[in-house]
Amino acid sequence: SNRKDNPFVPIHLGALPQDLVSSELFGYEKGAFTGAAKRYKGSFEAAKKGTIFLDEIGTFDEKNQVGLLRLLETKKFKRIGGTRDIKADFRVITATNENLTEAVRQGRFREDLFYRLDVFPITLPAVRNRAGDVPLIVDYFLKQFNQSYNTNILGVSPACISRLELYDWPGNVREIKNVLHRAVVMCSGEVLLPEHLPKRFFSEQPGPPMVTIRVGSTIEDAVKEMIAQTLTWTNNNRQRTAAILGITRRTLYNKISKYKL
Repeated sequence: SNRKDNPFVPIHLGALPQDLVSSELFGYEKGAFTGAAKRYKGSFEAAKKGTIFLDEIGTFDEKNQVGLLRLLETKKFKRIGGTRDIKADFRVITATNENLTEAVRQGRFREDLFYRLDVFPITLPAVRNRAGDVPLIVDYFLKQFNQSYNTNILGVSPACISRLELYDWPGNVREIKNVLHRAVVMCSGEVLLPEHLPKRFFSEQPGPPMVTIRVGSTIEDAVKEMIAQTLTWTNNNRQRTAAILGITRRTLYNKISKYKL
């Protein structure tokens, strides 16, 4: 967009004490409170003509929700202790791993603010629903840790990547990063092996179910049954099913249509 060359200001709201959120976002005037020795420009001023990213928006308390709603509606705000309206010019992006619709229903998040923010929502599925992305994420972090530890690990063995793809990843991308960190530290060779993974990848991870094909079945029947049972096991996650079967998603879609699955 035309803001791409302007400031990008990320704020992790979940890491800020609630009593400091207002001063961080809106800034404050000298003498506004004890310790305010000089004027401080907040994040919304720092993001002028750029973008402000509010991470963990679901942790916002009601007082700060009111302030943000007013800012979004009027495009103006006051520094803490100030009397002058300051015009704001920014794009706001928010993120949360909480179900804000449910938070609105429970009265923990303002409905008017929710609809003010819910202009262009993007839902990012959990890693367990994107099995085909696991090798890409693993490769990304492997390069990072190779650089950090000055190692030269060339890749991941097929057996190891299979374990990684079948794992449920309750901790999402952060868990992948931690698992790769451990594997790189444990590895003394050039390839990551299953033995470099934590024990939970072996003791807690149930194996995929067996697919039984009766003698006398046609190849077509066997393919149909294999696809049907893999779809069931992945909860109809077609990207993961295609990755497990070693076919493209387009091929999978064609088979699903052909066999009316």
